[in-house]
Amino acid sequence: MNIDLSGSVAIVTGAGRGIGREIALRFADAGAAVVLAARSKEQLEEVARLIRSHEGTAVPLPTDVTDKAAVDLLIASTIKTFGRIDILVNNAASPSYISSLALSDDARWRQMFDVNVFGVYLCTKAVIPHMIRAKAGRIVNISSIAGQAGAAYNSAYSASKAAVIGFTKAVALEVAKLGITSNAICPWHVDTELMREAMAARGAIFGNSAEEYITKIVTTNPQRRLITAAEVAGLALFLTLPEARGINGQSLNQCGGVVTA
Repeated sequence: MNIDLSGSVAIVTGAGRGIGREIALRFADAGAAVVLAARSKEQLEEVARLIRSHEGTAVPLPTDVTDKAAVDLLIASTIKTFGRIDILVNNAASPSYISSLALSDDARWRQMFDVNVFGVYLCTKAVIPHMIRAKAGRIVNISSIAGQAGAAYNSAYSASKAAVIGFTKAVALEVAKLGITSNAICPWHVDTELMREAMAARGAIFGNSAEEYITKIVTTNPQRRLITAAEVAGLALFLTLPEARGINGQSLNQCGGVVTA
């Protein structure tokens, strides 16, 4: 299927690396003007240079999604530059906090929700009035299989990603008659730098290296592999299509069959 997003404007949070970077590149390749948001200015500028080298349009705007003023500026700047916002991808997330529940640090728990949940809320709340006025829009939230099935020693991340799923469904019902869709993608372990850092921390609990632990968990996947960032980006891109307008309020598992319900 030839996907053409020419004329569309997409905001991608957490766009400096990993899944967000791949989504931004894929959207730009399809012709969308992409506004890149993340805390790291250097990472965003590298992604923007890459997009521009392929004659795409990218605007890097360093943003802390937990800061309402920063989010409001992100949205206002996008509207000032392009006059519209067609797509919002809420991808920014705090790295997994690996700990037993009994030994969990309260501040780390709260930080996880500030980024993974409150950041999604702030960005969506700021964008939705513009989509309502346009009577069109696509909201794609990156959740996780951990939000569906839970993950031992990862309670903060699991709980926050479950909250994203609930938020996605609530927004979907609220805007369903207005030409807007809201969906969540729930990947299993995606082969990124952040995932490998998390696996190193998890492996340490059991006396394994990151690679040893990854090799172990891959055997629990029916496809015996990790998910790739390109796969997540492909699904995000599909959800922006007119042909995907009937997909609304869904949490789409991308896990190779780990979760089948």
